[in-house]
Amino acid sequence: MDSSEFEAFLKSFYAARIEGEVEALGGMFAEDAYFRIVGSPEFSMLATSVQGRKGITGLFRTITDSFALDAFSIEDLLMDRNKAAVRWSARVQNITSGDSFTTELADFIQIDGRKIISLSEFLDTALAG
Repeated sequence: MDSSEFEAFLKSFYAARIEGEVEALGGMFAEDAYFRIVGSPEFSMLATSVQGRKGITGLFRTITDSFALDAFSIEDLLMDRNKAAVRWSARVQNITSGDSFTTELADFIQIDGRKIISLSEFLDTALAG
């Protein structure tokens, strides 16, 4: 995948994420992919890791059922061959409480072919959880 195709792939990933298209998101991951929300599980229930497309799809379903995203913007996008670092911002609404906040996140993504094989996401777990 060349850099323009990679960028288009990433933009479609974030579009699906903002729209809460869980099945489309899951389909973008390799069968044995790894997704990690970085943090300390002792202090935040959001800090977790999961391996495998089925588990990743389930985690995105939980996230989508808990948080709505809008006012999305990619702040920085750095790509090097099959890896990308993406700093993005969004307004997040906690669906249960109705509270909302604007925050920044950073994702480190690695692909193989046209599938994500690794995603590590950094977010303010205290703010979100």
